[in-house]
Amino acid sequence: MVALRRRRRLSLSHAIQGARFLSETLIFTSADRIAIVAPHPDDESIATGGLIQAARAAGAAVRVIVLTDGDANFWPQRWIEKRWRIDTVARARWGARRREEARAAMRVLGLDAGDTAFFGFPDLGLTDLLMHADPKVPAALREEFVAFAPTCVVLPALGDRHPDHSAANILVRLALQDAGAKFPRLLEFAVHGGVAEGDAVCHLSDTQRRCKRAAILAHATQMRLSGKRFLRHAGAAEVFRAAAVDAVENPRIPLHARAEGDGRLRVELDAELARRGFSVFVVMDGGKRSCRLLVPWKSAAAELPVFDATQGKLAHAARVEHAGRRVGLVIESGYAQWRLGFVKLARPAPGFWVFDRHGWQAIVRS
Repeated sequence: MVALRRRRRLSLSHAIQGARFLSETLIFTSADRIAIVAPHPDDESIATGGLIQAARAAGAAVRVIVLTDGDANFWPQRWIEKRWRIDTVARARWGARRREEARAAMRVLGLDAGDTAFFGFPDLGLTDLLMHADPKVPAALREEFVAFAPTCVVLPALGDRHPDHSAANILVRLALQDAGAKFPRLLEFAVHGGVAEGDAVCHLSDTQRRCKRAAILAHATQMRLSGKRFLRHAGAAEVFRAAAVDAVENPRIPLHARAEGDGRLRVELDAELARRGFSVFVVMDGGKRSCRLLVPWKSAAAELPVFDATQGKLAHAARVEHAGRRVGLVIESGYAQWRLGFVKLARPAPGFWVFDRHGWQAIVRS
């Protein structure tokens, strides 16, 4: 299995059981089977280009699953193709181009075509698939996990601010909970914020750094506008967070939720955030139910409508509790036995800026 080795001479068992130190080093063996979930072409190189090399050098099996073709990446396409309007044909062409770039990058990292899977799900659409409880993403991931039997799954962080990245984390968890095999170890990476400090590190040699840099450069379409930013990831180490099977609350996210025994969900957020106006997205019952609440700007309402995203209709109202600098939302879910639940703050409506202020937050059970 993937092990952690500390620079100080502590036993391996202590390193695995114990504590969370940034100096712990990922060590791979030929028995490891590493599945990497990349929301877009380029994430595999940016976040795990060193890890892939280290795992392959140890004889471990590596499989990269790319969820989307990155075809909603409009600004680089407009810049390179000198066009403003991106129609369906142009978008498909761009997605195919990015997929080929990913294949080239993975060849640089030592992977063959058989080591990769491209799902082609909608770019910037993973949150919608999650909120509508669309079974096709978890089902496709589940099929991969059952066939490959990973000992470790490397996935985007739950707190990553890109909505495709944070949604991918939940979709992986939903797939794994029904995969029927032993739950693998989870290592989270962050490309757009979300892992301020990690507890597992993959150190890169100079040769591995050069190889990772070459893999990133193979994503030529992304180099035009984001090259410097992406190449900054080709440093001396890749940092990951060892995630629990059950997601735990992130204290850095100013949104907290608790599932109570009677089926109610209590969500709390800072009153200043509520006054700015946000949507609160909720995924519960292992992804089978989801809802959305719009918190209006400067809202002082006693109730807010709850939109059932899985049913596509208004469901009921959430009670609003104002308490000084905090605002509480009480949602009657009617379901007490949740398997897995998450909440996040999102912008009231889609706009020019695609990133969330924060990623998803785990719901704590009473």
